[in-house]
Amino acid sequence: MGLNPIGYKPWDGKRTEHGRRFLVVAESILRHKLKTKWFLALLIIGTFLVHVMPLFIYSMMPHRELEAEVMRDYLGNGMYFIFEVILVALVCSDLISEDMRSNSFILYVSRAMGVKGYLLGKWTGAMVTIGLFTLLPPLAVAVAVTATQSGSDYLGSLKVIGQTLIAGVWSAAMLVPVGLAVSSLTAKKTYASVGTFMFFFGLMLVSGIFSGLSPDWNMISPPEVLYQSHTVLYGLELSDDVNRFLLGAMAFLLTVPPMALVYYRIMRKEAGK
Repeated sequence: MGLNPIGYKPWDGKRTEHGRRFLVVAESILRHKLKTKWFLALLIIGTFLVHVMPLFIYSMMPHRELEAEVMRDYLGNGMYFIFEVILVALVCSDLISEDMRSNSFILYVSRAMGVKGYLLGKWTGAMVTIGLFTLLPPLAVAVAVTATQSGSDYLGSLKVIGQTLIAGVWSAAMLVPVGLAVSSLTAKKTYASVGTFMFFFGLMLVSGIFSGLSPDWNMISPPEVLYQSHTVLYGLELSDDVNRFLLGAMAFLLTVPPMALVYYRIMRKEAGK
């Protein structure tokens, strides 16, 4: 009797360069989220409600050029922030928590990638995915408004398009770290999703309660921080009641400490603690 072949075929592909392996993780996250029905449904609905309507309205309205104030106020829409928070909660909920639950992150942080590469891959994947809402549609609106302007100052409009690019990236960069941090604190993605949403909602609630005592309490509200930071990015003047120190402090607290927490959690897990 002869032996039946097991059907094994040797892998003949090429290994990804060590310094670029985080891109493989990022691409995997993007592919996975685009196959998730809830994410796709919310992305489509949010894009239509937040971006498509302004695209037609601003394009058809008489205008000489693309104005920074228009884009700032458009990105300051409350629905823009709400949909972004929901998408961040959905995207980031299982990025760390699932790896914590299955201990699969050990495979990432071993010789194959390391902790920094692992974190960079997760952050990049989340940023690109959220950018489908915070970056690409606003750029489409800015380009459409520029294409239909009646004035000849296209350099000014191009400047605003560039500022919109930065504002779209910052919109995602301000919220993604918190989503990753909450995801690293639990092994259940449902808890991570709800926790991310409640974190931002809680800050908004506290700000609303105490803002009557002092306008400085407004800076605790994430949508206010996003709006005022967009004001800075578009080169516009902040109003006199905006505390610039608190604005910078909140922008820092929403981005750097959460990523430091994720790094600390992964290092402890790697050490078996």
